[in-house]
Amino acid sequence: MVGTKECSELSFGQVEGFFVDACVLLPHSIDSVKRSCLDFLRENASRCLLSSSVKSEAICLIEKSHSLILSELHSNLKPFLEKHEIRQLSNRHGRVVAQFFMERRRVWKKGFKSSIPREIVGVIENYCASRLHSLENGEKIDVDNFIALLITELTLKKRVLQGPFKGIRAIEVNPDASIASLIVLRTLLVNEMDAQHLASAVTFQLQNDKWVIFVTTDDTEILSREDKLFQIFALQCSSPEWASDYYVEMTKMKAPIEYFREIPKHSDEQKEFAGKIEKAIGIKIIG
Repeated sequence: MVGTKECSELSFGQVEGFFVDACVLLPHSIDSVKRSCLDFLRENASRCLLSSSVKSEAICLIEKSHSLILSELHSNLKPFLEKHEIRQLSNRHGRVVAQFFMERRRVWKKGFKSSIPREIVGVIENYCASRLHSLENGEKIDVDNFIALLITELTLKKRVLQGPFKGIRAIEVNPDASIASLIVLRTLLVNEMDAQHLASAVTFQLQNDKWVIFVTTDDTEILSREDKLFQIFALQCSSPEWASDYYVEMTKMKAPIEYFREIPKHSDEQKEFAGKIEKAIGIKIIG
């Protein structure tokens, strides 16, 4: 159990770093978002942390997307081409292959909620077009060989997507289910995995008595609840553009436990949170 700290200079400057959401590490179709994430990571990579829940969810989603698209290529592309009496592809077959991707995108759009499959499909479709366009007039490639090339490209894309999640320091955090449930209840968060990620950040912050900043591009679920997450749980969330500014400000604040204890008048929601934290991890944050 962490005891009450005395007010002193030693209680300031307690900032561990940035808890990074998966969306910061994945590709973005919007250029401005892509640039902000890349700039943030370039400046702050050494201060970034990846919770076990974020890492496992992202790796699992990439693996699942890879497997589903691999199955699609194996099961549907060859029969589709054979239906069009194509056993060898040339640079004249671009429109037929484009038709395959157009039809399959309709199916994939219904089955995939994440942007990861769309990113992978986009890369594979672009590779298809480039490969066909590179064939000289009269040059042909067997369909089986062409599909083998697509599968190789698919595997390379999977590794590229997984790379950032293996390059950032990962930490094992196992938040009590009651903390994630309380985040859902008090912020009306819809996505339960987001609540798990936020609960990991809250738990780490109090167990180590060092501030963390949860960095995400998720405006709909998380950033729209930024004020409430800090008011109740003392967890600062930020978009990549402003995360460094929060970092600087929080180095001037008292450490999290002392900060929470010295709130002048705790709300009922803060008291509820304090009670669950004490029960879950044995840390008393309200005296």
